[in-house]
Amino acid sequence: MREVILNESHSFIVEKTADGWVVNGEPIKADIVPLGNGRYHILFNHRSYVFTTEKNDLSPKHVTIRVNDQRYDLLIRDENDLLAEKIGVKKETVIGQDELTAPMPGLIVDIMVKEGQTVERGTPLVILKAMKMENILKAGHKATVKKINVREDEKIDKGANILLFENPGGE
Repeated sequence: MREVILNESHSFIVEKTADGWVVNGEPIKADIVPLGNGRYHILFNHRSYVFTTEKNDLSPKHVTIRVNDQRYDLLIRDENDLLAEKIGVKKETVIGQDELTAPMPGLIVDIMVKEGQTVERGTPLVILKAMKMENILKAGHKATVKKINVREDEKIDKGANILLFENPGGE
């Protein structure tokens, strides 16, 4: 089971079954033929569609596709993502006003910014490994990294201060 969020506004629960696909609990009949190089031909409700994958962002969970020359942005969340959200863990966490704190205990796998660096909204800051998942902590708005309080391969507790920011919000 996966949740697919279309253009940050429409959410669908999608499941692959032995008989085909189920979307929001309703079985759908579609013929899907791979054409190669990220392209597919889909026959659905007697209509033909060409589906092309344009790009994957930092993770395969963020995908931009084109269907018959119409562009769509997708966020695909699997069962682990949905479970993490249910228990209060967010895979992508955003900065607060002036600091980034750990949303859960874990291991700092990668620090993707440097002190003094200006970051834009959505910039990956740190990868925190917890519960066998790598969590990308991203900037929630424009800011400058003032101080990095952790190092790679460091174990940290929930709430630990990871980064301090100057000019939060780009002011």
